[in-house]
Amino acid sequence: MTESAQQRCSWNARWYLRYAFLSDAYFWLPVFFLYFSEILTLDQVLLLEMVYYVGVYVMEVPSGWFSDRFGRRITMLLAAVILAVAYGMIFAGSSFLVFAIAQFLKAAGISFKSGTETAFHFDSLKAIGLEDEFGKREAVVARNRFLGGAAAALIGGLVAMWSLQMAYLVACVFAILMVLLVYRFFEPPIEEEEKHANPISEVISCLGYLKQPMLMFIMLFFILMTILNHVPYEFFQPYISCSLESFHWGEGATPLVSGIHVTLALLVASAFGAWSIGIRNRIGIWWTLLSAAILQTLIITVMAWVLAPIILVLLLARSVPRALMAPVINAAVTGRVQRKHRATYLSMQSLAGRLSFAGMLLLLTSVVPANEHATWASLSTALRLSSWIAIGGTTMFILVALVRSRRDGTGELAA
Repeated sequence: MTESAQQRCSWNARWYLRYAFLSDAYFWLPVFFLYFSEILTLDQVLLLEMVYYVGVYVMEVPSGWFSDRFGRRITMLLAAVILAVAYGMIFAGSSFLVFAIAQFLKAAGISFKSGTETAFHFDSLKAIGLEDEFGKREAVVARNRFLGGAAAALIGGLVAMWSLQMAYLVACVFAILMVLLVYRFFEPPIEEEEKHANPISEVISCLGYLKQPMLMFIMLFFILMTILNHVPYEFFQPYISCSLESFHWGEGATPLVSGIHVTLALLVASAFGAWSIGIRNRIGIWWTLLSAAILQTLIITVMAWVLAPIILVLLLARSVPRALMAPVINAAVTGRVQRKHRATYLSMQSLAGRLSFAGMLLLLTSVVPANEHATWASLSTALRLSSWIAIGGTTMFILVALVRSRRDGTGELAA
């Protein structure tokens, strides 16, 4: 590799840490459920979220194959452009159909980012001989993502006090800024010529990696945690609204309270994201991931059975499980998958989790009353079902962990 190419990849590695601040800057995060609920019924809102996950189903693996075949930079650039369009549509929209199309586009944009960003980071580091630092740098990336998300949530909550849809306008503007930043990136060089098959053949090849016990465990765990992590994500806004109903100022202040809450939650998560690799080094991959599952199960269960403002303090930890697991899983997976399959495999993993949660949303829409707006009765019904699923899934993984601990004396999966 030429000296010029090394300099470009060094620039990638340095600026990717700053890009991470924008990547998850979801200004709409504190108010999306409130905004859709203002116009649609609860079952329509859940269906709208399901449209997003169906969009992920359609786009996730093709976007990963596109990244492996045509390059990381162009894929990330397309993602930013698509997200800007989606946010603009939601800002201007007022019907289920428009929102559904925009949700599908949002799914496409996030799918094009998913996997590709991690692969771009690893490929850039490998090009300059720093791939051994990937885990440590991914912890910094996780911290920066949560810090960027925290700032965006606060800004989104503040502008939503004026109008809930304004959060999407701000998101659209920052997506355009992300387009400009990604345009400045350079495509990491390929060390040797690669032969790419069609998407179906590549997916079949990626499935072969699941013969490795570590990757199989991570895939199954990732599916469970995608479901569990998204339950508080989907329902914390109506939970805040219901918990503040007894206060005369509660309804008008809900967007701001939600924005502040998301900000604090992401700040807490940013610390755990930075510590995640250190925690893994101390207690191991197996128990780091299990601690994330146990914490999220506790949060969902308390949300399901107790409605009180004090529970909002516990909900500040709802992003900690994701912060703990993301750098640990990325570090464990990337080195075990070939470069030409890396983004496809990560997208396939993401798809498996999000498709599972789409099924979860469909299940939840079947247990809440039709044509009813979000109330504590309907909310608690959905959360209690989620709680039993969380308890069952987490218990299963704990039992597997105990069996493995006795078998190999370490508590770790075989690599």
